[in-house]
Amino acid sequence: MMSAPIPITTLNLLTRSISAEERFDEAVLCANVPSPLSAVAFHQDVECIRRFFAAGFPVHLAVHRVDSAEPARRDYTALHTHDGPEINLILPDPTGLEYRIELGSSVHHVTTSTSIWIPPGVPHSANVVRGSGYLVAVRFDRGAAT
Repeated sequence: MMSAPIPITTLNLLTRSISAEERFDEAVLCANVPSPLSAVAFHQDVECIRRFFAAGFPVHLAVHRVDSAEPARRDYTALHTHDGPEINLILPDPTGLEYRIELGSSVHHVTTSTSIWIPPGVPHSANVVRGSGYLVAVRFDRGAAT
Protein backbone atom coordinates (compact mmCIF):
# COMPACT_ATOMS: atom_id res chain seq x y z
CA MET A 1 0.00 0.00 0.00
CA MET A 2 1.40 3.42 -0.95
CA SER A 3 1.40 6.23 1.54
CA ALA A 4 0.15 9.69 0.64
CA PRO A 5 2.83 11.99 -0.77
CA ILE A 6 4.29 14.61 1.55
CA PRO A 7 3.13 18.11 0.55
CA ILE A 8 5.80 20.19 -1.19
CA THR A 9 5.56 22.92 1.48
CA THR A 10 6.46 20.36 4.16
CA LEU A 11 9.36 19.05 2.10
CA ASN A 12 10.64 22.59 1.66
CA LEU A 13 10.88 22.87 5.46
CA LEU A 14 12.95 19.70 5.63
CA THR A 15 15.16 19.82 2.51
CA ARG A 16 16.84 22.27 0.22
CA SER A 17 18.01 22.01 -3.39
CA ILE A 18 21.69 21.54 -2.60
CA SER A 19 24.11 18.67 -3.09
CA ALA A 20 24.97 16.08 -0.46
CA GLU A 21 28.49 17.54 -0.20
CA GLU A 22 27.07 20.98 0.56
CA ARG A 23 24.76 19.47 3.19
CA PHE A 24 27.71 17.74 4.84
CA ASP A 25 29.46 21.12 5.05
CA GLU A 26 26.37 22.52 6.83
CA ALA A 27 26.35 19.82 9.53
CA VAL A 28 26.33 21.33 13.03
CA LEU A 29 27.22 19.93 16.45
CA CYS A 30 26.08 22.08 19.37
CA ALA A 31 26.29 21.51 23.09
CA ASN A 32 22.98 21.58 24.93
CA VAL A 33 23.73 24.19 27.59
CA PRO A 34 21.65 24.87 30.72
CA SER A 35 19.29 27.79 30.18
CA PRO A 36 16.41 28.87 32.44
CA LEU A 37 12.84 28.52 31.22
CA SER A 38 12.38 32.18 32.13
CA ALA A 39 14.84 33.10 29.35
CA VAL A 40 12.00 32.37 26.90
CA ALA A 41 9.05 34.73 26.46
CA PHE A 42 5.79 33.40 27.99
CA HIS A 43 7.70 30.93 30.25
CA GLN A 44 8.70 30.96 33.89
CA ASP A 45 10.99 28.74 35.93
CA VAL A 46 9.56 25.71 37.73
CA GLU A 47 11.40 23.59 40.31
CA CYS A 48 11.08 20.21 38.57
CA ILE A 49 12.33 21.19 35.07
CA ARG A 50 15.88 21.70 33.83
CA ARG A 51 16.05 23.30 30.36
CA PHE A 52 18.94 22.77 27.94
CA PHE A 53 19.26 24.91 24.81
CA ALA A 54 21.30 24.21 21.67
CA ALA A 55 22.86 27.67 21.28
CA GLY A 56 24.07 28.21 17.72
CA PHE A 57 21.86 25.47 16.27
CA PRO A 58 20.16 26.34 12.94
CA VAL A 59 16.68 26.12 14.54
CA HIS A 60 15.37 26.64 18.08
CA LEU A 61 16.04 23.37 19.92
CA ALA A 62 15.35 23.02 23.64
CA VAL A 63 15.34 19.88 25.78
CA HIS A 64 13.36 20.02 29.03
CA ARG A 65 14.27 17.37 31.62
CA VAL A 66 11.36 16.83 34.03
CA ASP A 67 12.35 15.23 37.34
CA SER A 68 9.78 13.79 39.74
CA ALA A 69 7.04 16.38 39.27
CA GLU A 70 4.52 15.84 42.05
CA PRO A 71 0.87 15.76 40.90
CA ALA A 72 -0.14 19.41 40.56
CA ARG A 73 -1.01 21.91 37.89
CA ARG A 74 2.02 23.99 36.97
CA ASP A 75 1.26 26.77 34.51
CA TYR A 76 4.83 27.71 33.65
CA THR A 77 4.02 28.29 29.98
CA ALA A 78 1.37 30.85 29.02
CA LEU A 79 -0.71 30.46 25.87
CA HIS A 80 1.32 31.99 23.01
CA THR A 81 1.99 31.77 19.25
CA HIS A 82 5.00 31.69 16.91
CA ASP A 83 5.58 32.85 13.33
CA GLY A 84 6.95 29.44 12.34
CA PRO A 85 5.88 25.85 13.00
CA GLU A 86 6.89 24.00 16.17
CA ILE A 87 7.28 20.35 17.08
CA ASN A 88 6.97 19.14 20.68
CA LEU A 89 7.98 15.62 21.68
CA ILE A 90 6.76 14.22 25.00
CA LEU A 91 9.00 11.33 26.11
CA PRO A 92 7.99 9.80 29.45
CA ASP A 93 10.37 7.85 31.67
CA PRO A 94 9.15 4.33 32.60
CA THR A 95 7.58 5.83 35.75
CA GLY A 96 5.33 8.05 33.58
CA LEU A 97 4.91 11.69 32.62
CA GLU A 98 1.76 13.77 32.13
CA TYR A 99 1.57 17.08 30.27
CA ARG A 100 -1.39 19.40 29.80
CA ILE A 101 -1.24 20.58 26.18
CA GLU A 102 -3.41 23.49 24.99
CA LEU A 103 -3.88 23.94 21.25
CA GLY A 104 -6.24 26.83 20.63
CA SER A 105 -9.37 26.10 22.64
CA SER A 106 -8.71 22.36 23.00
CA VAL A 107 -6.94 20.78 25.99
CA HIS A 108 -5.17 17.40 25.88
CA HIS A 109 -3.68 15.41 28.76
CA VAL A 110 -0.73 13.54 27.24
CA THR A 111 0.58 10.52 29.17
CA THR A 112 2.34 8.48 26.46
CA SER A 113 5.21 9.16 24.07
CA THR A 114 3.64 11.76 21.77
CA SER A 115 4.68 14.00 18.86
CA ILE A 116 2.85 17.32 18.50
CA TRP A 117 2.87 19.52 15.36
CA ILE A 118 1.95 23.16 16.01
CA PRO A 119 1.38 25.21 12.83
CA PRO A 120 2.38 28.90 12.76
CA GLY A 121 -0.05 31.19 14.57
CA VAL A 122 -1.78 28.47 16.63
CA PRO A 123 -2.07 29.49 20.30
CA HIS A 124 -0.48 26.77 22.44
CA SER A 125 1.05 25.91 25.79
CA ALA A 126 2.61 22.85 27.41
CA ASN A 127 2.56 22.45 31.20
CA VAL A 128 3.75 19.48 33.24
CA VAL A 129 1.22 17.85 35.58
CA ARG A 130 3.25 14.99 37.08
CA GLY A 131 6.05 12.51 36.51
CA SER A 132 9.48 12.35 34.88
CA GLY A 133 10.79 12.38 31.34
CA TYR A 134 11.49 14.87 28.58
CA LEU A 135 9.76 17.52 26.53
CA VAL A 136 11.73 18.44 23.41
CA ALA A 137 10.77 21.65 21.57
CA VAL A 138 11.89 22.36 18.00
CA ARG A 139 10.85 25.65 16.42
CA PHE A 140 11.44 26.51 12.77
CA ASP A 141 11.45 30.29 12.94
CA ARG A 142 15.11 31.15 12.42
CA GLY A 143 14.73 34.41 14.33
CA ALA A 144 14.43 32.44 17.59
CA ALA A 145 17.64 32.88 19.55
CA THR A 146 16.68 31.70 23.05
